[in-house]
Amino acid sequence: MREKWKRRFRNTKLAGKMLVVYVLIMGMTCGISFLALQAGFSVYDKQLYEKSLQELEFFAGKVNDQLTEIENLSYSLALDSEVQEILAQMADTKYLSNEYYYELSKIRKIFFDEINIQKATKNAMYLDRKNIRITIGTDCGKIEEAMYKNLLQQCEAARGAYVVIPPTKDFPYQLSGRDILETKYASLRYLGTVILTCDIGSIIKQEKKSLKYANSTLFVFHNGNVIYGEEELQLDDESQFKPKLEGNQGYKVEKRGGKLYFMSYLKDEKSDWMYINYIPYDEIFGRVKMVRSLMLGAMSAIFVLALFLLNRVAKAITSPLNQLTETMYLVQKGDFKSAREMLVLEEWTDEAGLLARDFKVMLEEIENLIHENYEKQLLLQDTKYRMLQAQINPHFLYNTLNALNWMVKAGKNKEAGKMIIELGSLMRASFSKEPDATVAEEIATVKSYITIQQFRYKDRVEFFVETGENLESYRVPRMILQPLVENAIYYGVEESLTCCRIWIEAKVDENNILLRVKDEGIGISEEDLEAVRNGTIQPKGNGIGLKNIRERILMAHADSEFMIESTLGEGTQITIKIPIEKRENVDVSVVNRG
Repeated sequence: MREKWKRRFRNTKLAGKMLVVYVLIMGMTCGISFLALQAGFSVYDKQLYEKSLQELEFFAGKVNDQLTEIENLSYSLALDSEVQEILAQMADTKYLSNEYYYELSKIRKIFFDEINIQKATKNAMYLDRKNIRITIGTDCGKIEEAMYKNLLQQCEAARGAYVVIPPTKDFPYQLSGRDILETKYASLRYLGTVILTCDIGSIIKQEKKSLKYANSTLFVFHNGNVIYGEEELQLDDESQFKPKLEGNQGYKVEKRGGKLYFMSYLKDEKSDWMYINYIPYDEIFGRVKMVRSLMLGAMSAIFVLALFLLNRVAKAITSPLNQLTETMYLVQKGDFKSAREMLVLEEWTDEAGLLARDFKVMLEEIENLIHENYEKQLLLQDTKYRMLQAQINPHFLYNTLNALNWMVKAGKNKEAGKMIIELGSLMRASFSKEPDATVAEEIATVKSYITIQQFRYKDRVEFFVETGENLESYRVPRMILQPLVENAIYYGVEESLTCCRIWIEAKVDENNILLRVKDEGIGISEEDLEAVRNGTIQPKGNGIGLKNIRERILMAHADSEFMIESTLGEGTQITIKIPIEKRENVDVSVVNRG
């Protein structure tokens, strides 16, 4: 009987196996979890309120400690005996004299040493009796003139007491300071003003680590202004909060952005700041002590009860899948033989067994396809490339040979000899077995072609060749520039009654090789231009079509660009952009021909 049930379970579909396991495990888990949650909710509100407020109050106290240190820093700077002595000396020294600036430099050094101790203080500013100011520390941006004057007026009215202006939306730093009054002989003579710029945000971020919940979102308000706010929640300003907040401290549950949050708030009496902390409701819920204890006990009991069963079931379910996974890994490495030998699941009749058999058949078919078709595809690709490369305009060759015939008959042997040399260079480049060439070699080929065409067209065409530096270091597909120049002559010179100018440009920037051919021919209409770009138009001449040139470039460089621009009656421009590919030990002897 036992063997019968084992065989039945082994041949059960995977969905059935998973259903049995999850019905047993999740049924018990959900039932016990429900009871535990009900017990935990009974003590949820009171514990959560007390705990959250205690943490918020502790956090506010630590922030106040930092603010007190800033206040003590201003007090230390104002009453320091050395500072008092230097400022008194400055007051009795000729204003803006060398001695005055020397004493001022001492003040700068003292201020610099002091603010380095208090990291939250971004900078310290000293103002003398003539409102000349020096700033030591980090530049926090320009202080609004109204805020600056307001601070000075408050410091003057306070007569040496500490003055604070909280941050604003436009200036997110706290300004504080006090007048420095001479303490010697209790004269209380005005010696200047010290102003401290403090990053309240950094203080709050630093102390926020003391809050228990790392995912909480904290906001701090003062008189309707946001002193500190985190972007995780879109929070209204304090004026919209006041009707919702009762008293100086409390808590409530709110829904924001489709999510439920626990909000606790506390108003600090010393700083008059309102602290509001948002904690995801689910996170607080999971941290209730009783719920956690009950859930832990329940899950422990389920784990002990189901451990043996799950272990056996997991092996039964995952063993064939693991074998298939290892087989696929071998296929990925190209080891088809080992993959076929590993597939020994034929005796299994569930989905894993069927999948294994089908996968084995697929491996055999793939291996046959690779051996039969891979070499053929390579041969076809190479043949296509050779056909594209070997195309050359026979009409051009016929005209050139005919021109040579007449030049020899006319006794122009020197010109004929030069044309023969250039024709030989052009043919050598055309019939080269190398699929690519350096940019310098391409330019040399184009120059040979231009020389031949200049003998033929005389004053009907002007050529301009512009090249950059180090062109012999970069490679491109062979014979891509010459067909473009040939097209420019065909559509620019032969279709025009006036002299046509053709520009050939080859340059290299940081990432690409730029090749450009531009003519002043008749141009291309928008309809024909679109057909040329789509490759649906056939070339009118006997040369290489633009589509073939573009295919050659894309076969060599998939990331290359082939752009055609034309305006009817103004001319055509073709630009090729090829990613840089350097070659080493280039033989440049074939391109340095003057």
